[in-house]
Amino acid sequence: MALFKNLLFYLIALIGVPAAFFIIVEQGLKFAGIGAPQDFFKILNINGQAYYQDNPAFIHQFYPASLGITPIENTFSALPDDQTIRVFILGGSAARGFPNLNHGFSRHLEILLEQALPTKKIDVINTAMTSVNSHVIYDVAKSIPAGRSTFAIILVGNNEVVGPYGPGTFNQTFLSNLSIIRLIQAIKRTRVWQAANVLVGNLNPKNDKETLRWRGMQMFTDNNVAFDDPRLETVYEHYENNLFDTVSRLQDKGIHVLLSSVPVNLRDSAPFSSQHPPGLSDDALNTLNRQHQYSAARFKDQRFQDAVNALNAAKAIAPNHADTHYQLGIAFEHLGQNAESAEHFQQALDLDTLRFRADTQINARIRRVAEQFNDTAFNFVDSETAFKRASQPKQPGWNLLLEHVHYSFEGNYLLAAGFAEAILETVDASSQSALLPAQEIAHRIGYPNFTTIDAMGRLLDMVQTPPFTGQSNYVALVDFINGTGAARAKQVGSTQDVIKRRKALVATGRADWQIHYELAELFRHEQDPESALHHFRQVIQEYPHHGSSHLKLAEIHQAFGRFKAAIPHLEQALNYTRDDQTLQAQTLGALASAHLKAGDPSQAKRRLLELIAAHSDQIELTLKAYGTLVKRAVEEGAARDVNQHLRDLEGYAQALVRSNQLEQYPLLPRRMAQILSLAGRHAEARQWAQLQSKPAES
Repeated sequence: MALFKNLLFYLIALIGVPAAFFIIVEQGLKFAGIGAPQDFFKILNINGQAYYQDNPAFIHQFYPASLGITPIENTFSALPDDQTIRVFILGGSAARGFPNLNHGFSRHLEILLEQALPTKKIDVINTAMTSVNSHVIYDVAKSIPAGRSTFAIILVGNNEVVGPYGPGTFNQTFLSNLSIIRLIQAIKRTRVWQAANVLVGNLNPKNDKETLRWRGMQMFTDNNVAFDDPRLETVYEHYENNLFDTVSRLQDKGIHVLLSSVPVNLRDSAPFSSQHPPGLSDDALNTLNRQHQYSAARFKDQRFQDAVNALNAAKAIAPNHADTHYQLGIAFEHLGQNAESAEHFQQALDLDTLRFRADTQINARIRRVAEQFNDTAFNFVDSETAFKRASQPKQPGWNLLLEHVHYSFEGNYLLAAGFAEAILETVDASSQSALLPAQEIAHRIGYPNFTTIDAMGRLLDMVQTPPFTGQSNYVALVDFINGTGAARAKQVGSTQDVIKRRKALVATGRADWQIHYELAELFRHEQDPESALHHFRQVIQEYPHHGSSHLKLAEIHQAFGRFKAAIPHLEQALNYTRDDQTLQAQTLGALASAHLKAGDPSQAKRRLLELIAAHSDQIELTLKAYGTLVKRAVEEGAARDVNQHLRDLEGYAQALVRSNQLEQYPLLPRRMAQILSLAGRHAEARQWAQLQSKPAES
């Protein structure tokens, strides 16, 4: 008994006391408002009702905030009615809809389901984010709320090597133990970790040159992972376990899961990087290069069998050279030998040492997981096979994808149709109605439009940087993106052409809120604020949680001097700032201005003081708020208020100086001089003005 008591005492001392201390500190930090919840969705109260909203802080446990990776904005009721069908989408940038979120497969899917189920309300909630993998979506699934008539689509697999904890990533160490990875993530979600991270950052501040910025795929180009790298097997195991656990986690909430295989570009995406055998002699390397040069010449002559012979000779020297297999795939396709062509395209994918595409093993693991969930709350949607069938007798390429993994309109429609069929079979197995054709979907979602042209321009910029510049078909890729962008621009036509088409859609009663938002923005561009106002109102009527529309409605009302009408929209907009401190401060400032101009100075003062208290780090906006308070108090002859505001302002400004904020905000002395002059404090104003003229200390 004594031994047991001693053992218990030591366990309490070693584990219990530190754990209790950690819990106390964690709760204390929460009470003090230090740190932020790290769940993907957070719950907030809007007009007395509970809603879920995306949490931008979620991704910061995987990537630094400076990279600017954000979720798609979603706000939805925490208490859906029985007539609502919800579909959550989990995945990376391909599932997100890159390069144009408004025309990704989630939008197609929403229209397909609304047409097929006219008595139901359809909510498609896309949680996909750039550069995430199965480690991330495992944590996303934790936040997805349970509910009847809820589906979850999982389309993930392109970023397993280059995403968080992969051997090809740029900002984290590859780890072979999945339990340790999950433990690390659990620790990162704590407020203790967040506070420590901030403290370390303050002790070792980075300048702008040192701060990590998003540079796209070129950030990963130094991290080659060969086909025989032993870390790859660990990647596949982690992926399979994450998928299994994610499906299980969702099903435990009563959610019907659709697990998809991952289609990629095989035919028109050359490998990003190829590897020669180690220790290859100079003679062998020269022979290899000569065979490649000879095959390239034979392609130009359209002597494809000769090209095959040369490439086979090259393959004998370097059997695992990815681009050799890719060129063989092209040559065999020209010869009409499509089975051989497909085999080499697949090998080129698997041997590519910059692993930005889901390879054969990734899709094999998806199928293995799917075999373990043969029940009524699960569907395996074989999108990879669907893409291959749609591309026959060739392999998937620019017919369905834009570059290596991101889908064209046609590819997004094909994906959405597969998911819609699986959902409809579950919701209404007796339904025999055909899905809307792609042409009608294009009409309903407004494809193409001016955002399509912008997206193709961004895509063109992207493919003119590494790793695309290292692809053997790089020139053809640039020509394809250029040509596609030009063709879409011709389809779009003028602003008036687009307005005419969208108004015709509105007249049918089939326009959704996104069509109204597009029209509102087009009318703003055409300087027709009343028409813009009408369509922004339609947006809010159909989707009350669109913060941008609330702000723009307020802007239009204020331009017409309707300040009281602007106030409710600005108040609503505060619910959709998503912890963006600058946007919150700007909205509070706009609210204060509207209250002042509407003749309600007390409410204006309340909002200005709220801005100062909550957003002192927004120096320009805080000083502007102080300036407005001082100016109003002077005009009202409220000497006590003037003195109080100036005391508070002086304390704020001196604190900025002590904390070396002058370098960040060099206009501080000038702004202080201006505000003090408003109050007649000219001597103090001159002192601050002199500080402006002093050279910074070295």
